Amino acid sequence: MGFDDFPDPVEAMLNQHEWSDPLNRMRVGVVLTFSINENRDEQYVSYTVDELHDDSPVFLIRPAWLNKGYDFKVCVEGWDESANPAPSHSEVYSDLYWKRENDDKESFQSLCEAVLDIHEGASPSSVLERYGGNLDFSVGRTPEALLKPLPWLFIEQDIRYWNYTGRNMTIQLVEDLYDGKSLEELSLELQDIGAIHETQLAIPNQ
Repeated sequence: MGFDDFPDPVEAMLNQHEWSDPLNRMRVGVVLTFSINENRDEQYVSYTVDELHDDSPVFLIRPAWLNKGYDFKVCVEGWDESANPAPSHSEVYSDLYWKRENDDKESFQSLCEAVLDIHEGASPSSVLERYGGNLDFSVGRTPEALLKPLPWLFIEQDIRYWNYTGRNMTIQLVEDLYDGKSLEELSLELQDIGAIHETQLAIPNQ
């Protein structure tokens, strides 16, 4: 399974409907993929959905611990030292904050625009192609390590909060960072920059 790329039986089901909203096609495709790989013996199922330039996989694991097991975890190898390293929205947005405070304004704004484009349904590869030349940073994790798990973090929110806010639950924080709000004005549990720089995917370690 990849971004907007599902197993053949799922594609066949999706193609029977005329989708007015590509994002809804995507989230339903994820749910159908989980459904045809139904697992009721409490064993984990893993789906590789992308990879970084060094072949580190971006992968999904389910079941997770919320929504009676229908939830899933988004993982990136090297994000941290845990067995299933799962980025959180707070960790991604903390990274944006440190880049804003330490690096070039144009680079930071381009990264925020890339995040907002992904939120609207763009693929990580397309935003990296569009903004990659502007993403020059000295702190935090690499831009691709931040951007490639994001579509799946947003889809996870869509599924967990299906009839509620979905992917809009945390995106306001990115807009607030982009607008220059201070840390005191942000609803952000800030990850320490030193902890970020201890990870395999930190820019100082690449």
